[in-house]
Amino acid sequence: MKKIVVGFILMMSSVVFSQEIYQVIAQEGLTVRTSPNGKRIGKIPYGYPVKISEKGEAFAIKDNGKAKSGNWMKLDVSSSKLILDEGVSDSSVQGDLYAFSGYLITQQNFVNQFETEISTHPAFSEFYLATAYKCFAIKGDFFGDGVVDYLYRMIDTKGNIRLFIVNNMKKGSQIYGLGGAKDPFKITNYDFGTLMMIPKGTPLYSNYKDGVKRNLNGVSKNEIVTLDYDAIYVHQDNAKEGGFIYRKDGKWNWLNQK
Repeated sequence: MKKIVVGFILMMSSVVFSQEIYQVIAQEGLTVRTSPNGKRIGKIPYGYPVKISEKGEAFAIKDNGKAKSGNWMKLDVSSSKLILDEGVSDSSVQGDLYAFSGYLITQQNFVNQFETEISTHPAFSEFYLATAYKCFAIKGDFFGDGVVDYLYRMIDTKGNIRLFIVNNMKKGSQIYGLGGAKDPFKITNYDFGTLMMIPKGTPLYSNYKDGVKRNLNGVSKNEIVTLDYDAIYVHQDNAKEGGFIYRKDGKWNWLNQK
């Protein structure tokens, strides 16, 4: 009887666990595999939601010398954003997928963390997080000073979707806003389905020129931007519109990605 009760408790705890939505907090994205510690097929970017369908065996790693413990989790990625590695086919997504839980927190805790940080800035008093989007907050060093900055997707008093980048400096911070009437790219509403941090060193370029779409191999070297700090990527999948956003020479820059 005791074994039955224990088994029931474990089963119910697994069910409760799987009903929650988690958010990815791995800066470079959450690695997704075909089995616990198995073949890597891709990653889910920072800030995107993940549903857990099953809690697996305990696992621990070292991250920059610090121990991080958790479990292998069977994922439901249907409502998330899985970016497949180069050479991995879509058929790989049809099977079971797993990830390490050490880089996941509950969506509510994720929201609470950022709302607490937002509350320290009086400038945000009339704005609120656009949590209806899959990704509404990301982190990165967007100014090249080695300090982690925050980007929030927020809704203004007119209902427009804005992007606010908080430049966290060694002393104090400075806030930059995109969207609205004074947007440098004349984009009033940043209603892009995809929002991601692009790691430093990634080649940034426009994939559309003179009415012709092109890949990286078709871009001249002087058109490629390579930063030693992070950039931002937005994209509207249905409309096939978007671009890379980055700070350079004291201004915000845009490179089309159609």
